[in-house]
Amino acid sequence: MSMNPKEERIKSEKYKRDGAKYVCTICKSKHFSKEDVEKCYDSHPIKKEAMTK
Repeated sequence: MSMNPKEERIKSEKYKRDGAKYVCTICKSKHFSKEDVEKCYDSHPIKKEAMTK
């Protein structure tokens, strides 16, 4: 097992990283904490095509 945490990144559909900030994948707003960006992502309405699946 590698001791480098950068190699063990967890992919998420809720956010992407931009340097030290987290970016919401829906509205592209930047946040300083993962909790804030997840709240932002969860606050957006669900897309219609996602509801029909």
